[in-house]
Amino acid sequence: MAVLKYSALRLGIFAVVFFGCLYIDLGRFTIIFAVIIGLAVSWTVSYLFFNNWRVAAGEQLAGWLGRRRRSTAEEEDNAAEDELAEQYHETAEEPVRPDLDQQERPERRPEE
Repeated sequence: MAVLKYSALRLGIFAVVFFGCLYIDLGRFTIIFAVIIGLAVSWTVSYLFFNNWRVAAGEQLAGWLGRRRRSTAEEEDNAAEDELAEQYHETAEEPVRPDLDQQERPERRPEE
């Protein structure tokens, strides 16, 4: 419902600005200017003043598009990548610099 509400708002703002520009008669390219100005104004107004509606519509769209099922090959790839990343982080150590003695090396703090 949020997508429909936000889309109707943007379309309404566009229509008001578009027909306002047609009424003003902007010269030879009235329709082109009316479309460009209508798009720019509707985007700007909805972005600046209706941010909550835009975010809700985006979340609803993400929910619809995020429901796709992953293939088994994609799941296996993700599992293999996760395993490699975990192995890398387990074996990664601070490199030893031979020019520093043991006393001069900064102590490693445990990660929180």
